[in-house]
Amino acid sequence: MNGMNVLRLSHVCIRSTDLEKARYFYEDLLGFQETEKKGDMIYLRGIEEGQHHSLGIKLADSPGLSYIAYRVSDLDKAREELEDLKIQTRKFKEDGVDDAFLFIDPQGFPTLFYNDMEYVGDLRLDFHIHKGVSPVRLAHVNLMVKDLQEEVNFYKRMGFYETEEFLDKEGNPNIVWMTRLGQSHDIAMARSSSKVPGFHHSTYYVHDVKDIIRAADILASAKLWDSIERGPGRHGVTQGLYIYLRDMDKNRVEFFTSDYTVLDPDKWKVKVWTYDQSRYRSDFWGRPIPESWLKEWVPVEDLTGKLRGWNS
Repeated sequence: MNGMNVLRLSHVCIRSTDLEKARYFYEDLLGFQETEKKGDMIYLRGIEEGQHHSLGIKLADSPGLSYIAYRVSDLDKAREELEDLKIQTRKFKEDGVDDAFLFIDPQGFPTLFYNDMEYVGDLRLDFHIHKGVSPVRLAHVNLMVKDLQEEVNFYKRMGFYETEEFLDKEGNPNIVWMTRLGQSHDIAMARSSSKVPGFHHSTYYVHDVKDIIRAADILASAKLWDSIERGPGRHGVTQGLYIYLRDMDKNRVEFFTSDYTVLDPDKWKVKVWTYDQSRYRSDFWGRPIPESWLKEWVPVEDLTGKLRGWNS
């Protein structure tokens, strides 16, 4: 069931305390393509994204998530569906998108629905301007939630379905991966008893493992060793090759490649990872996870654009 007419994950908007440092990190070093810089916003996209932007960076007094955006086929029907769920919406406009609305999902995440974004054209064959790691497209987002099942149920109503899950010591789901388009996942959500709702990271797909290694080489050569948080490595869950980076504000971004595609959703069986498989579930090569990755993420905004406090 997809009563909200969600077509796909579209873009994210994050907060930065210094737009020039953010521009240097994402555009000059990593190779995101700038559509435009306007006022207190920078709009970036990957080389295969024809839409106006998939990453918005907003000047703010602290890091965090401004919102996660999804494209829907019918904005009015999506609004009606949310009204049936007693979820308040607020009209919203951003560069490239004239008609949209914001709402807070059941676990507290600022979420934007829109139907039409300005199309500026992709750069897939403009090899002469590709640079950095050549980010391809926004792949997925990762959320920290208090009530995992409530969030899973909401995303199922949005048309997503589960691909994999990880169980805790008691055998209860602790992390769930879900997809809308059929790649290994468009969204992952993990249960946490503290610092929720929290935004853990956004992820961009790259074509080759060499791009992941290049990300580490670029940041090391720029003397940004502390921005290389985790990896390169391979996840057991999703089978993807990865590297996690932190920008100057400690917002986290992942580059990711080589996951699978679900060809027949109706025949897909959710891959379940038990607690005793956690070491190679997280990193197939069995390498430890940094404490920062396990314990640090950023807060999210409310409908007014102000950061909300942690629920716990």
